[in-house]
Amino acid sequence: MKLWQTELDQSSVHLAVEGSCGGTTLGLQIAKQAISDGGRVLWASPEMPEAGRFSQIFSNISLSESSRFHAMNLVGNVDQALASLKKTATALPNVTLVVLDDYCPESGQIPSDVVDAVNKLITETSWTTLLISKGGVSMDSESPITARGRNKISADKVWLLTRPNSDSKRVLFTSESQTTLRLVEEGFIH
Repeated sequence: MKLWQTELDQSSVHLAVEGSCGGTTLGLQIAKQAISDGGRVLWASPEMPEAGRFSQIFSNISLSESSRFHAMNLVGNVDQALASLKKTATALPNVTLVVLDDYCPESGQIPSDVVDAVNKLITETSWTTLLISKGGVSMDSESPITARGRNKISADKVWLLTRPNSDSKRVLFTSESQTTLRLVEEGFIH
């Protein structure tokens, strides 16, 4: 078994997750991958990733490499926050990944100002953008959750991360595949 990785291809990915199934962990794992590949990461969220989990994921990254992880607090006016994020991302060298974790309310419709600001960010960028939010209840039998705002947010890809049981197994649905992952201390393996 090896750590799961994805292609960082300058696309935008809308990741909808079931509550407490590891969305932030998956984001941190992709951030570690970007840094290991020589890139720089901007992470924006109302709350910073839990320190213990961050340490587990980044345990084999050197101090100089981990200095290419930049966290920003995503609070207040969303337009201003994302404009500041974009300004920072274009000012820093070699940004290859921008992550917006918990960028919208946990339930209900995503507010239109958030949708507009996110769409503006992802259409004017040259890095991979990962949007992580809680999924909604699916009304069909094909998937257990749905990506809220799927038809309004202009992401290139929509992924779903689910927890079918109470164990460490997770399922990542992408448009190309359905991948069974297992959550371990170091991140997701397959």
